[in-house]
Amino acid sequence: MPRFLHLDLHLRSATFEPLELSAQQFLDLFQNRLTWRYMSLVFVILIAADPSGLAGQLPAAVFLLAWLVAFLLYLALQSVLIVAIAALRQILPRPAIYWPIISLFSFAPTLLLIEAGVSLISGEALKPMLFERMLFIAITVIVFETMYMRFVLPRVLAPAPVPVPGPKPAPTYPAPADTEDGGGRLLVIGGQPVALQAVELIEAHEHHVHVRMRDDMLTQRARLSDIVAQTGPEDGVQPHRSWWVARGAVAGLDRESGKPVLRLADGKAVPVARGRLADVRNWIATYLV
Repeated sequence: MPRFLHLDLHLRSATFEPLELSAQQFLDLFQNRLTWRYMSLVFVILIAADPSGLAGQLPAAVFLLAWLVAFLLYLALQSVLIVAIAALRQILPRPAIYWPIISLFSFAPTLLLIEAGVSLISGEALKPMLFERMLFIAITVIVFETMYMRFVLPRVLAPAPVPVPGPKPAPTYPAPADTEDGGGRLLVIGGQPVALQAVELIEAHEHHVHVRMRDDMLTQRARLSDIVAQTGPEDGVQPHRSWWVARGAVAGLDRESGKPVLRLADGKAVPVARGRLADVRNWIATYLV
């Protein structure tokens, strides 16, 4: 692919706003569905409004064919001019080119060719009729192009959004069995099975959990929420978003430095979040008293 197709064309729209566009980007516009939707709408409006004034002068089939050929020919001439300008930019990178000039240099040959073609098919001289309306038709075309550049082009050239992966769904675990001591049940912690009955305390720290068991300590990369999801209220309580305590390790509710804590059987204090204080009290009343 020629390198010059990727050079900035240095264009200015009909409202004198700069257009950051390369020839390759211009050609790529015709591969975008939004561009063709807009062009289809414009084509229908032009047929209905008939700025050429030919609707009553030609058979319907010739009238529609003339507009279709004119529409495609105009776009083809614009593409040729854009590629030529891109090649010229290798020698003359400046100055900026006013977009309506490109439109007029594409419009005039289109008008002449359509006038000659329709006159040949219908046997009627249309030159006076078309040239009387030339300025009106040209202004109409430039208005539609300006609307495209102002409202449609930014959406077409906008980079496609990069999908942001959402959080992985928490693994689904079977509901805890209705047992008194959790005997025989396992917790899957970071892919490792651990006997629920042996767990006394779990503390989450960043992306890891520290599991204190009766005769061992375990550190695994895991989420506390995934572990708690495998337990039931009869197994223990989560007094804080970073802690889970087994029922057998809890001595009761206490205060330390004026803050509520969950006192464990070995004297250790686990913080109780104020938003969970009522739930912890209810849990103690239900499962410890």
